[in-house]
Amino acid sequence: MTIWGIADLHLSFAKPDRRERYAARWLDHAAKIETEWRTVVRSDDLVLLPGDFSMAVNHRDLQPDFAWLDRLPGTKVLSPGNHDRWWNTVEAIRPMLRHTMLAVEGDAIRTHGVIVCGARGVPAHLDDETPAQGLASDRELALLDQALSAADVIRDHAEPLYVLWHYPPFDLRRRPGLCVARFEEANVSDCVYGHLHAEGQWSSAVQGRVGSVRYHCVASDAVGFRPLRLWPRSVR
Repeated sequence: MTIWGIADLHLSFAKPDRRERYAARWLDHAAKIETEWRTVVRSDDLVLLPGDFSMAVNHRDLQPDFAWLDRLPGTKVLSPGNHDRWWNTVEAIRPMLRHTMLAVEGDAIRTHGVIVCGARGVPAHLDDETPAQGLASDRELALLDQALSAADVIRDHAEPLYVLWHYPPFDLRRRPGLCVARFEEANVSDCVYGHLHAEGQWSSAVQGRVGSVRYHCVASDAVGFRPLRLWPRSVR
């Protein structure tokens, strides 16, 4: 069994959103993802998807995107991102999931010998934070605390704990967000995130071990539209 990560699929089969207007690499990106996914992922693998799965704005338009994901190999665990406007609550999402799919938000699940929890997250640092941004930050950190507590309840502490957190946990100056201390305290093994789409951001994104936690940026264009292997770890 292999664990993979990929975020920011930005699917839009019901109402196509031509993302190549942002960068040429996005042309036919769903086809690229499917080809790369099928190249590396097997049916008994686990794939973690921390946010921005679909550009759908309602559950009806979401269905072709879910059908596409369901056809791909592996068990998939989703958490929300800032563009997932169709995601209201995890309780509302779970009844719609296909049989190869799981979801987390403010809670935790055990699957494939690991614990997975998560939340949408917030940017690591917001200069001149508005009151609305402050409320969003408080909400997401509360959901993270809730998720980590839920993970602690079901976790045998020999099990790896993966946190899905859509936003980078460190800012572009590599300053840690408030989530990082929480990861350390909860003995998180890996944080999987996305959101970064500018090529200039990828080289400064925190990757690998910082403290006791390993960080993985898996934004789809940052990883060449191929799921990134998280475990077993590469020998370097």
